[in-house]
Amino acid sequence: MYEEAIQEIPDEEWSTGDISYLTPARIMCHVIETAEFYSQNSREFKWGHRFGIDHEEAPPESLPSKDQMMTYHKEVRGKIVGWLDSLDDESLLSKETVFTWTGSTILSRVLYIDAHYRQHFGEINAELRHRGLARIKWKTY
Repeated sequence: MYEEAIQEIPDEEWSTGDISYLTPARIMCHVIETAEFYSQNSREFKWGHRFGIDHEEAPPESLPSKDQMMTYHKEVRGKIVGWLDSLDDESLLSKETVFTWTGSTILSRVLYIDAHYRQHFGEINAELRHRGLARIKWKTY
C-alpha cells in the first residue's frame, strides 16, 4: 500500500502541505526510517543517514523525491521481510531486550512496527482526502 501511495500521490502534492507535518514525503520518510530502526537489533542508528536531512525540519525542497523514497522503501521492506523470514515461532516469542518499550517479545516489536505503519497510513489517507485526492485502499494479503 505504501508503494501505491508513493506511485499515486501526484508529484505536485508530494512535498507540499498546509501543515508541514502532513507533507506526504515527510510522513513517508518518517515511517520508513523508523521501520529501518526497529527492524535492526541495536539502538545505534544514525537518523537522517539516508538523505542527509532531518525529515522533521527539512524544507520541502530538501525532502526525498518519489523515486528516492520508493528505492528506500523497497530496501527497508526487503530488510524487514528477510528479518521476519529468519524468525521461527520460538524466536518470535523470545524476550525483547533491545526495544523493551515495544513490548515483552520480538513479536510485540513486529506488531509495533505494523501499528506504526498503519497509524501513518491513516494520516496519509486523511491528508489525501483533505486535498480532494483519491485515497489508497487498504489491502490484505
